[in-house]
Amino acid sequence: MIFRKNDTEIQVVNKRSSRLTVIVICVAVVLSILALLVLHAVTQDWEAQADAWRNEAQNQEQQKTRWEELLGNLGSLDGIKDIAESILGLTDPNTVIIQPEN
Repeated sequence: MIFRKNDTEIQVVNKRSSRLTVIVICVAVVLSILALLVLHAVTQDWEAQADAWRNEAQNQEQQKTRWEELLGNLGSLDGIKDIAESILGLTDPNTVIIQPEN
């Protein structure tokens, strides 16, 4: 829309946009949408990586707690049995283990 001012009156003239202007606006909109899609995908990847790191941290915290329990019970007979069973894979000599055939 263009406003033209003559000496005594103002006239409003409607003018269509050039094709180049329309093409530039369409390209800008398409590029903006693509940029948003890429940003969304990257954000999801970062969130997935953060979740994986949180899970790993929780697992390490649980393992640390287990090691502290084993260390606290180190002087007792039950503590020694727990270490032998969980870490070394040993069993009580009086225990019979039956393993299925493969």
